[in-house]
Amino acid sequence: MISKEEFMKKIKEKHANLEIDFSKENAIEIKEKTDSNRVKTLKVGNLELAGVEVRTLLGLRSTDFTYAIEGDNIKFSVIGYGHGVGMSQTGADALAKQGKNGEEIVKHFYKDVEITNM
Repeated sequence: MISKEEFMKKIKEKHANLEIDFSKENAIEIKEKTDSNRVKTLKVGNLELAGVEVRTLLGLRSTDFTYAIEGDNIKFSVIGYGHGVGMSQTGADALAKQGKNGEEIVKHFYKDVEITNM
């Protein structure tokens, strides 16, 4: 949960031209989702921002999120971690430090794959 004030502050750090009227029903609106159901484009007031940028600006774990405006706050519900486009470098590093080999790491991130010599 983040206050509307803090939300605007974080967005304005990168986009000083933000104008948002929370009295309007569509003050924030998911405009487009990816094939994996993650936020691709989010309308925030007068801006259209990439889901990845919103994730970074707000410190969300993933671009797979929904939101609800509740009084003076905005509640983000986030599923999973990362961008949803493949292997996490930090996750792979953590698995390697646990003693997992390359094949085990790849199969952790990509299901139903087969690794063969060519």
